[in-house]
Amino acid sequence: MTRDKKPRLSKSEDPLAVKDVLDVVLKNLKIDITEERFQLNSAWAEIAGTDIALHVRVVDIHHKSLVLRADHPSWANVVMLKKKQLIKAVQNRYPTLGITTLHILGA
Repeated sequence: MTRDKKPRLSKSEDPLAVKDVLDVVLKNLKIDITEERFQLNSAWAEIAGTDIALHVRVVDIHHKSLVLRADHPSWANVVMLKKKQLIKAVQNRYPTLGITTLHILGA
């Protein structure tokens, strides 16, 4: 059996832990998960509430606007009704992001 010549993350034959692989991938992509924009995504359920978070996810931050995607128009309407509350919650928790508005995309 011949071995391929690809560089390996591990020197041994043992499999790597998923966390170790993910750390390498994120580092290679220059993604720092300690940045607030990535933390916002992780904390979305706490900010929006579980019901909304199950149907609406954070897509992007674009020009001080939080961009969300809803899986159904009715959930987009719920977000629009709570728009001011959600913006205020994000501003309070992550002030350096400078979020001033939000946009919601349909499914």
